Amino acid sequence: MAESFRETKMEFSGNFSQEQRMVEATMSEQLQNKLFRESSGRLGAEYKPHTRTATVKDIFQDTDFPASSASWYRGSKIPDYTTLYPPARWKRLQELVMDTPYPTASPGNGGFIPRAGRVYQGALEDFYLVAGMQTVGMKPWLIGQIFADMQFSSPNIGVFILRLYKHGQWHHVKVDGALPMDKGQNPLCSRSEFFPAFSWPSIIEKAYAKLHGSWEGLGGGGHVEEVLTDLTGGCSTRFGTADVAQDRLWQYLYTMQNACLFGCNINDKECSRRRIPMEQHWASSIFKVDKFEGIPYVCVCVAAPTYAVSRMPHRDVPSAEGYGVSDGFVWLRIDDFVTLFDTIYECRLVNSDLGQGQPYTPGWMSGTPYYEEMWAFQGDVFTETAPSFLMEILDVPTEITMEITQTDLRYGDSHDTPELGRPMQAPLLLRFFQCSADANDKTGGEIYMVHLSAWGHTRDASTSVKVYKPGKYLAMVSVPGKYTCHRMIFRCYTSRPIVMKPITQHRSWIAVNPAMPLNATPWSLCGFQRVDSLSEQLPQMFDEASGRGQPMANAQISSSGGGASPGGVRGAVEQMGAATGLLQGQGGRRIDPNNPEGIRTVGTFGGEGAVASVNAAESQGNGCSLM
Repeated sequence: MAESFRETKMEFSGNFSQEQRMVEATMSEQLQNKLFRESSGRLGAEYKPHTRTATVKDIFQDTDFPASSASWYRGSKIPDYTTLYPPARWKRLQELVMDTPYPTASPGNGGFIPRAGRVYQGALEDFYLVAGMQTVGMKPWLIGQIFADMQFSSPNIGVFILRLYKHGQWHHVKVDGALPMDKGQNPLCSRSEFFPAFSWPSIIEKAYAKLHGSWEGLGGGGHVEEVLTDLTGGCSTRFGTADVAQDRLWQYLYTMQNACLFGCNINDKECSRRRIPMEQHWASSIFKVDKFEGIPYVCVCVAAPTYAVSRMPHRDVPSAEGYGVSDGFVWLRIDDFVTLFDTIYECRLVNSDLGQGQPYTPGWMSGTPYYEEMWAFQGDVFTETAPSFLMEILDVPTEITMEITQTDLRYGDSHDTPELGRPMQAPLLLRFFQCSADANDKTGGEIYMVHLSAWGHTRDASTSVKVYKPGKYLAMVSVPGKYTCHRMIFRCYTSRPIVMKPITQHRSWIAVNPAMPLNATPWSLCGFQRVDSLSEQLPQMFDEASGRGQPMANAQISSSGGGASPGGVRGAVEQMGAATGLLQGQGGRRIDPNNPEGIRTVGTFGGEGAVASVNAAESQGNGCSLM
């Protein structure tokens, strides 16, 4: 990163200069010149080329990822089948702001880092990335780590070098500040609610797009937990809020909130039952977990309009930050949280100092560093070649976080046939066993399962356990018979040193039910999948399409961070005309612009200003009401 930044600074100065540039002939001048030539000078006027003085700035332009269709689309030209419209223009971030693109601490506020802002989806179908960035924003110091604390970036010369984690190693990605815009000068990329003052989601999305070949390559949906790993280097997984008792869930979130990131998914069906106008494509994440007057609460940040957030059953819980409903933050009782949110995405920050400023890497836990082991499998992995890892653990108690990663198939988008879509990732299952005393790597033996990861068609599988007594333990990777993945990386982070040996040949491991309590326990809520019907088979089909979201879903937020833009509620009503007086919303729902708090109407009828709704109380334009 340092060398790349040094070369860029040597080539570009960021200074202004004057240049003479040819002025292109206008359409009228071209017609006059053509008429002059064809009439032998009797009509029209001869065009004489002339120049103008332009003020230019010597700044970095990324030729490897240019501001054109070459980077916007997969391939070198606009495909016929695409529904993604090209940007009307590309605007340099320097034209809007020159400051650090994310909030930083200052001595005047005691080292406190202000919130980074909620994240809104742009024109791409990459809600999974938006939700991941929203979750990372709950700990603003993590954004600084993505930008390497701006040590290798310079807004003055328009260069940003970010670090992203992929396939077990950090990659530095260098981008310029050219962002895609529509005709109304609104950004087509993801953006913070404080755009352009804080433009970190836009720059991260551009770097993530360059890492995967194109902006369009980010579309098609995806999984939030994969993004959390790529942005932090952590180990990520998911679990359902209904998979565990509410008191145990709250205690887990409360204990792990400082060492983990927690994103969450809106249960829009349950919100609809409660008349809460929430949409699933609004990013949400857990900000803080605490008790107030003996009642357990969860503070959630939702990138939704204020009228929707205010409809949630929020409570007035005091907090040091002072964020409220107008900022998108709501304090929910644990029972309300479990009802309104159905999935939690967890990321253990094993490649971060956890905000404590400790000089350990990777990761830091109270009193001791994390110890990292990483193993790579270069060939094709299928049922018979799926590896296992035999561990001998003597120093206890030991916390172990493990993750297995396969090749990200999103990388293949620019090389495969794009219209066929991205291939599905092989479902990986990671299980952790306690071994019998006579088990070994030569003959196998009896094993007793302690814990397992979530099992779905995701790139990664992760789980965590805690070992209390010395002994032999086994981490086993399983791949269903009809799937194959190319290459695999196993990462293991422990709070104390362990001895590990990989086993790549099949052994006779016999899983049996233990006759006594085990010497290790689960240390994560993943893996407890709730299966309510025969149709919910394992591995679970985590809906990747849900990660597409709704492009420009928050278009009512203008580029200045306030008010409604032409794509918002007011702009839409103006475009539809005063005759309708209603905004067509998602799913055919209409919203009364005079009452955006969300009367869910089914049509209009009756006298002047009459509105038909599904609410018990219906209001008329003349001020009368009928209960």
